[in-house]
Amino acid sequence: MFKLPVLAASLMLVFTSCSALFNGLTNDLTLHPNPRISAPVGVSDIISGTYTGDGTVLFVKTGYRLVLNVNVQSNRADGVLTNLGNGKSYALTGKYLPVSAASGSLDAELWEGAHKAGTLTARIAENQLTGTLATPLFAYTMALARQEK
Repeated sequence: MFKLPVLAASLMLVFTSCSALFNGLTNDLTLHPNPRISAPVGVSDIISGTYTGDGTVLFVKTGYRLVLNVNVQSNRADGVLTNLGNGKSYALTGKYLPVSAASGSLDAELWEGAHKAGTLTARIAENQLTGTLATPLFAYTMALARQEK
């Protein structure tokens, strides 16, 4: 009879002392490359938007438009990349990692239907997206500018 209340009390102590740990783990699991930067909610609005510009392979330029949606709190990015030369569109999904309050890095995959069409690795800073679009055939140097609303 005496063992059951003691066991229940000791289990209660263990769980109550761990509750702060459990609550801390479940509230925010986002990882930022620089832990000193706490990205405010409005940063998603600064980075998200429509970017237009050129992709260059060798000496050939092709126009591109990227409609990008970034969620800084979950480090996620999605959107649509359209090749303005041939009209093909690709779904984009991947990671966005903030570097500062208004810049970050994008690492995403491009999909055409159920088939992976390539990757986009870029840096976004000062309303400019610069990086590399890698497809199975070519690697394009991307330089896109964010369009104002």
